[in-house]
Amino acid sequence: MAVQSTPVASSRYYTYAIGALLLLVPFLAMPVQAQADCVAKYDATVDYFPIQITVNDAALFSVRYEKNYKIVTNTAVNQTFVLTQCGTPAPNATSFANNTLFFEVPVKNVASLATTAVAFIELLGRRSTIKAVDTEGLVSSPCVQLGLTDGTITGLEDKNMTLRAEQFKSVDLVFSSMTPGDADIRNKTVLTSEVADPGPLNRAEWLEFYSSFFNLEAPAQVMTATINNNYNCFKAAANKETKPTIAWASYDAPSVYNNNTASWKLDGAAYKRILSVDAGATFFNGTSTHIFLTAAAFADAVKDVDVLIDETFVGDDIAAFYKNYDLTATSTHKFIQQKAIFREDGIINPNDGRDWFSGAIAMGDAVLQDVVRAVHPEVLPSNVPYNWLRNIAKSETKKLQTAADCVNTPTPKRAIVCSAMKGSDGSKTAAGALTGVLALLAVALSL
Repeated sequence: MAVQSTPVASSRYYTYAIGALLLLVPFLAMPVQAQADCVAKYDATVDYFPIQITVNDAALFSVRYEKNYKIVTNTAVNQTFVLTQCGTPAPNATSFANNTLFFEVPVKNVASLATTAVAFIELLGRRSTIKAVDTEGLVSSPCVQLGLTDGTITGLEDKNMTLRAEQFKSVDLVFSSMTPGDADIRNKTVLTSEVADPGPLNRAEWLEFYSSFFNLEAPAQVMTATINNNYNCFKAAANKETKPTIAWASYDAPSVYNNNTASWKLDGAAYKRILSVDAGATFFNGTSTHIFLTAAAFADAVKDVDVLIDETFVGDDIAAFYKNYDLTATSTHKFIQQKAIFREDGIINPNDGRDWFSGAIAMGDAVLQDVVRAVHPEVLPSNVPYNWLRNIAKSETKKLQTAADCVNTPTPKRAIVCSAMKGSDGSKTAAGALTGVLALLAVALSL
């Protein structure tokens, strides 16, 4: 059942929804050229960015606006980007640090060296700007896979550095999660740190970071508001007195990379802890240690864990799980007896490229929905689909995404509308209200 909405909560949600709608009004009324095309006649008195980002959750980036340019900073790596509206004069470079990069916006052609960037760009409806991707075998997006197949998107060369350099010449900007080895593209590489931002909503708000390069601040803020309010609705619904214990674990098989020494690990990453607690669980990361050198020591540590998420890359079914952790179907561990063993490979590409490392980064509400389903399934409708977390103890299957699945529409929403769950008192939260606003925006953007 869903948590009943209080009048105060409903009022606040409506305020957010109305605010989002008001946010769209100037966006829809402002000159199109200020959003999509170069300015034909520059006027120093005009504010070319009336819709401005306000960073609420993300901790690792900031945005500041002037009349015809914006200053975006990735504070995690201390890198600043000056984004000037096309057709207007760029500010004097001497006013900024030497490592500042300058771009005209909106950018038209980009390359992505990280699969996470692909997800954010697609959510913004700018898939057509992606001209090249690295590690293309890991891309889970069906339409980017199709682009790689039909040649509209280039898979960057890994060995022929001369050809790779030529491929980069076709793009104006490169998104990367780390400094690229290609020295000749560093002057147009935007470093992104969404994965390092320490929470699901922190990560989702990087949608606004990406939006600043496309002049799409208005729709980005509507989308992040929708995600936030849907996330908080799930969080409230899962706030139960009973809090099952959850652990995120992995097995590291002996190899040349670990001195041929096997180990078992409990992950204490901040975003996993936040997701677990927000899903109504008790987060378990070991007691005196979170790394174990014997399967027996690990098994003893997790004997009272109710839900276990297996992050191991070796093996993908329950038989492999039992082998990796030296357990059996008759082991007395709670997560085994309760058939609550999950893996993050619910959505993959043909090469086992996992959407967990792409789409899940941008969709915090859908990720929380998955974790709630693992911890408090009674909160959600019985037929709610899983996304990334599949239950291998119940033989749930992977969802394979290929180029054949490409539909030329915006990225599908993977979370249900929390406020519409059965058992609600009928009050609309911002998740529901903003969905309508977003639909209006989609129509407006198509004009």
